[in-house]
Amino acid sequence: MTVILKKLLPLNLQLNTLKKIIVLFMVLCLTMVSCTKKETPAVDLSTVMLTAVNKLRTTGCTCGTTYMPPVPAVKWNGDLEAAAAAYAKQMYTGHFFNHIAPDGSSPIERDVKFGFTGSYIGENIGEGYNNVQQVMTAWQNSPDHCMAMMDSIYVELGAAQYNNIWVQEFGGY
Repeated sequence: MTVILKKLLPLNLQLNTLKKIIVLFMVLCLTMVSCTKKETPAVDLSTVMLTAVNKLRTTGCTCGTTYMPPVPAVKWNGDLEAAAAAYAKQMYTGHFFNHIAPDGSSPIERDVKFGFTGSYIGENIGEGYNNVQQVMTAWQNSPDHCMAMMDSIYVELGAAQYNNIWVQEFGGY
């Protein structure tokens, strides 16, 4: 059988050499599979955050001691999302946490810079939360943040997370 294989193998590869190549190939394949990093799918905030905010808005809630009746759902706005993403990153990398940036910029100035054309802006910021549910619970438990999410003047939302910094930008016209 070895003689027949020798005739069939190109360049007169020996059977032992072929076996070594196959074993090496299998070891490399197994190594690549076992060492491949399993990517965790990123959370799509435009779906998860929007759904959470709209569930709150369309059901109504109590913010502190004030009952907030149901209000219309908001729509996602990419310009507000871009502003939120840039600001979350700026706060994280700049080691600050405030609605007014060290350069003096306010939420409305940042949102207009990213293309928002409305007249009304509301901003919620959060730090130290691991997921949308945690940050939404914190905002809902804070009367001012909760009222911002429930304000009917806002018709659009953009939100972002950078590491453990969360930003919601609400917009109205």
